Amino acid sequence: MKKELIVLLDYWEKEKGIDKTFLLSALESGLLTVYRKKANLDESISIKIDPETGDIKFLNEKGEIIPPPSFPWERIAAQTAKHVIMQRLREAEKSTVYNEFKKLEGTVVSGRVERFEDDNIVVSLGKAEALLPHLHKLENDHFRVGGPITAYILEVRKPNKGVYQIILSRTHPDFVRCLLEKEVPEISEGIVKIKEIARFPGDLVKIAVFSTIPKIDPVGTCVGEKASRMKNIMKELSGEKVEIILWDKDINKYILNSLSPATGKKVIINEKKKEAVVVVEDSQIFLAVGKRGQNVRLASKLTGWDIRVVRESEYESMGKPAIAVIEGVDEKIATELAKYGYSSIKSLAEASVEEIKKIPSIDEGMAEQLIMKAKEYREKMVKENNESKGPGEEV
Repeated sequence: MKKELIVLLDYWEKEKGIDKTFLLSALESGLLTVYRKKANLDESISIKIDPETGDIKFLNEKGEIIPPPSFPWERIAAQTAKHVIMQRLREAEKSTVYNEFKKLEGTVVSGRVERFEDDNIVVSLGKAEALLPHLHKLENDHFRVGGPITAYILEVRKPNKGVYQIILSRTHPDFVRCLLEKEVPEISEGIVKIKEIARFPGDLVKIAVFSTIPKIDPVGTCVGEKASRMKNIMKELSGEKVEIILWDKDINKYILNSLSPATGKKVIINEKKKEAVVVVEDSQIFLAVGKRGQNVRLASKLTGWDIRVVRESEYESMGKPAIAVIEGVDEKIATELAKYGYSSIKSLAEASVEEIKKIPSIDEGMAEQLIMKAKEYREKMVKENNESKGPGEEV
């Protein structure tokens, strides 16, 4: 037992980085507790384990070596050693993992797929195992045991908090940020900076960038020659589409850029509500809105503005709802409505009296009339569309 103990402690110290002195101290403490409980060992007696030979020595209160007690202390030692050491090893390993990986939190690491647990993936990171929960996997991710995997360290938990201390993610927006920083050296050099990231994991991610040097094109720099840099990132993201957007301090330009690849013609903003209406050509409406509304929703997340897209034909006919619907309302009122984001029958019909009456030149009575007429007109259009069974325009 003595020789095996020292060999085991040397192994853990070398392979796991756990100090042998720490383990010996834990074993001495554990043995004393067991001896005093099972064999009534006197409180004045202590134990010392020789770090070279593994010999267990009993010491009196003066620190002098005394003969071993008469109870079967060697058998008890063998039984206790395994339990105490394994317990301390687990504690020490968790502390080592925490100290080593906590500083890597928020970075991307590469590992190997160790095994699957339900829909989750256990990843080997060398000295530690991490968990990639199924909610943090991309829909098109396909991995096999023993295969490589790259992920973002989302969280490193303190010891004794869950089975796995390291939690990984491939869906977090900063996973894309880290991949882009790795792929584009100009970012680490400070030439190109990432302003914002908005993402629907597995489908589409938009990244707003700008350059600290005017002559450098930040979008072209990130995309790379023949889109090589983007291809590498999209490959790592299992085919997720990546769009690089030019950030601009002019919010009108930034909002238009955010709707790429669609091209907007005009932006009407309500700064107080951080709302924006973007007018696009009729042929651009589906490109601007995107599949399942993803393009315009990501543009809103990217800019921090509530963006709504309208057709040019809709804007021209209903951009000034007061003129289109209400008789006797002058150009000034219509302009004010459009200025505050009420450029369609739909937006006006869904507004509250409290919102509309805040607009200059519109009192409570007029607000009520405008909203009522807008609702009536909208209901009329819906009815006509249903009767004609055609793809009615949204108003």
